[in-house]
Amino acid sequence: MNTNGREHFEWDTLVPCMVHPVKVAVVEAMHWIDEPISPRELDTVLDEEYGVSLVAYHVRVLANMGAVEKVGQQAVRGALQTFYVLAAKEPANPALARE
Repeated sequence: MNTNGREHFEWDTLVPCMVHPVKVAVVEAMHWIDEPISPRELDTVLDEEYGVSLVAYHVRVLANMGAVEKVGQQAVRGALQTFYVLAAKEPANPALARE
């Protein structure tokens, strides 16, 4: 129990459940490839296990979080293909690195 009489919350149990496997797969693939890549190309690298829509969604979420960054776009058959790279290897908040 903690000081207010309530039991300690087990974050170590919750965090792995909150980390989405597609985000993990995307980050690992981007780290391994280490060059600009589009969600379509990532889906191919991931053996089309998740589908382009789901991969693209998670890449956009990772971009909004600052984990990946958009580096370019290219017109492909009337649509824009967007390319991303992993953001800086250091955390955005250096204080988090010390925890």
